[in-house]
Amino acid sequence: MTGIGFRCYWVLLLFFSGVYGLYAQEADVESSALDTGDSAFVLAPGSELYNEVLQIRVVSPKAGSKSSIGSGFQVSDDGLIITNYHVVSGFVQAPNKRKIEYMTHIGESGELELLDFDVINDLAVLRVEEPWEKTFTISPRPLIKGEVVYALGNPYDLGITQVSGPNNGLVDHNYVDKIFFSGSLNPGMSGGPAINKAGEVVGVNVATAGNQISFLVPALAVTKLLERNASLVAENYDAEITTQIKAWQAERIKSLLEEPWAKKDFAGREFPDEIRDDFQCWGGANDEAVDPVVSAISKTCQSKDQIYLSPQLSAGHFHMSFRHEKSERLNGLQFANRRGASMWPNNLSRFKDSTNYRCHADFVKDNQEHDLLTRVTTCVRAFRRFSGLYDSLLLVEQMNNENSWSSHLSISAMTKDQVQALNNKFTEALR
Repeated sequence: MTGIGFRCYWVLLLFFSGVYGLYAQEADVESSALDTGDSAFVLAPGSELYNEVLQIRVVSPKAGSKSSIGSGFQVSDDGLIITNYHVVSGFVQAPNKRKIEYMTHIGESGELELLDFDVINDLAVLRVEEPWEKTFTISPRPLIKGEVVYALGNPYDLGITQVSGPNNGLVDHNYVDKIFFSGSLNPGMSGGPAINKAGEVVGVNVATAGNQISFLVPALAVTKLLERNASLVAENYDAEITTQIKAWQAERIKSLLEEPWAKKDFAGREFPDEIRDDFQCWGGANDEAVDPVVSAISKTCQSKDQIYLSPQLSAGHFHMSFRHEKSERLNGLQFANRRGASMWPNNLSRFKDSTNYRCHADFVKDNQEHDLLTRVTTCVRAFRRFSGLYDSLLLVEQMNNENSWSSHLSISAMTKDQVQALNNKFTEALR
């Protein structure tokens, strides 16, 4: 039996009108004294830059109001502005029905042009026709682990705020670099600058997991995007997204196909485990059950990397799950009759974004040692707007009279060749 459901794991800092988040918290900051004569006021490093941070809005002219907000900052004398891709994704999805605007600290507003974006690192370059005098400077040196960072942005449309905390280096178990920041970022701060004590940009606010666990895009990714010096047109947005995803996947999947996968014992057999540093595995069992009819163990392994394309569409997921059941008090027929397995996509999508899944199932007997009957079910769907990219579900069910193993592979936004190669490698790893 095959079932299909949905999961989504993104927690971004984009603030949609009418949607409120959690984790508001004050932050202590390092300070310097400014002597005004009779008294001394304490200002946080970078306080003089508060007024230079912009609110970035995606506006629906038909509705006459903003549909989402984030933050941004100017980085060049000719008016280039940096923000997150996910802040302006509503415009990218419907450029003829939306526009991008800025608002300054004194309420001045105007329209912005989208020049370029990087969906893998979640960045975008905008341009304003009449630039401001002051600009932010990108730091020429990488962050030192433990160095204090000051994140600026406009949370919940309340006004520009600053959040400080140490950076903890790059996040472990990620393929795409993100800085692990111990500060309480909040919705609306997406795309705002994270600066060092000298006021130089060292990162861009991008996401939070709450409880002072937040993430920044490294400044190096900003520099590389600016060096492209591109000027995209709306007609090419989908093609550019497709190109970026294919290039990223080609690099990412290459070593997974060329190198052997790490394995660990799973109910008496060697199964894939943490196949690369950017994968993590978690497991469980029903070992607390009293006199169970069937004993069961399970394990899930996945990469945390995923690509935000819109509030309803994500891509790039790589998810493996395994389940073993052993009959404790059932005969072979009873055990077979109670068996069931399911699979599901791990990326968010809608029918307007992807085709229906097309599935195929085969029975094979391919494991003589365990005398297993194996059924392999494969389902594939295509992205409608991103030509040549597919999501795939693979379910391998293996069973004899006393044991059953069900193994599930869910992968997203890959080419046909990548899907076939990964499905084959996964299936071979279970033999």
